[in-house]
Amino acid sequence: MPIYAPNQDHRFYKDLNIVGGKFMRLGWRAVVASDLLVKMLHEIRPYEKNSGETDRVYGEALAQISHSIEKGGKDILSVLRAVAKQFLAIEREDVSKPVVGIVGEIYIRSNRFSNNNLVRKLEELGAVVWLAPITEWISYVNYTSMKKSRKRDSLLGAASLFITDYIQNKDEHTMEEIFRSYLKYGKEPRVKDILAKASPYIHESFEGEAILSIGKSIDFANKGVSGVINAMPFTCMPGTISSALMRLVQNNYNVPVMNIAYDGQGATNMLTRLEAFMYQVKEQFQSANG
Repeated sequence: MPIYAPNQDHRFYKDLNIVGGKFMRLGWRAVVASDLLVKMLHEIRPYEKNSGETDRVYGEALAQISHSIEKGGKDILSVLRAVAKQFLAIEREDVSKPVVGIVGEIYIRSNRFSNNNLVRKLEELGAVVWLAPITEWISYVNYTSMKKSRKRDSLLGAASLFITDYIQNKDEHTMEEIFRSYLKYGKEPRVKDILAKASPYIHESFEGEAILSIGKSIDFANKGVSGVINAMPFTCMPGTISSALMRLVQNNYNVPVMNIAYDGQGATNMLTRLEAFMYQVKEQFQSANG
């Protein structure tokens, strides 16, 4: 079986074209759809009355989305509308809980095994989680690639990337609109807005996940989270830089911040650290909500 490993630079879409021109848009829709399912999962599961029901609906929804993508994705919007109704049918408790935002290295923060089921543990400790989406990184690759194309005076390359980015944004907003009124976080900000939020702490010429982690943390703080976790691989340079800058974000936005470095060994004191962090989160939440 062929394996494709595109580079995360201006050749990204050129490399993907080897599997056909339609693949890029179909793959993008798959990523957006899966991000939206994860958002609904995290939005509803902490409030479910019947334990395990949200996970069951999420699993069924993911299978429906996968089946739609396998057929070409022409019915993806109707499938998403049906999925939204399935999530909304879940019986929930009418309580108020603090929100914790998770940023950091894209794989560690997104993969349950790699982060030792971080989201689930936070939910068990009484939090609702907002997770930075995978689409953020792809949009960032578009943004940096267009800048590099303009510097090389490659007008054709820049125009091609601009059209790709325009179509992707349009698809994302169309799909996001189906769920937007049900998600407290709201609409995903544009990459340049995230970079602008991070600009007082790190210049955008320093490319990578560090600037996205800082900008997204500030975006989370502006939207009322009661805490932020920065998840990263052990010795990761962008993670080390963002963890140092997180102290400034914590002081300037008065929001508890926790940096977690994962080395694959498992940390025996992690639960204790999370419990201490959640104590601060709940105090912050109670202070902000009287």
